[in-house]
Amino acid sequence: MIWKTKTHEYSATVCQRTGKTCPALARLARSVSEAMTQATAATGDEFEFDGGSELAHCAEGCHATIRAQSDRIRIFCGTQSEAQPEDLNAYADLIFGNTFTTLPSGLIADPPCAIIEVVALQPRKPVHAPEHLSA
Repeated sequence: MIWKTKTHEYSATVCQRTGKTCPALARLARSVSEAMTQATAATGDEFEFDGGSELAHCAEGCHATIRAQSDRIRIFCGTQSEAQPEDLNAYADLIFGNTFTTLPSGLIADPPCAIIEVVALQPRKPVHAPEHLSA
């Protein structure tokens, strides 16, 4: 599922446990993206963090691993707390990336049950029409 706000584009996979997109994951992603917008305004584009949280509103009780940067946020559901963010990002690149990549089998022994990626939209540059149009 893909949707946009004025500032971000959200892309979410279907939860492998429920067969639907996860509303708890979507709410967490929206909250993290709002927090990142405020944090980068105060700190700069280099601000980033890795973290984890339990999704209390998820019926399955998933652990979410968060990787947030000023231009992109990824949240992985149903991960083990010791999962490596680099490995999870490589896995997400297979799903959300636009280039062909491969991973060694077994790199992700227990893949996330759902992933959401939030990408900050770049502001549009104004386009100036020429003052006089030639006929």
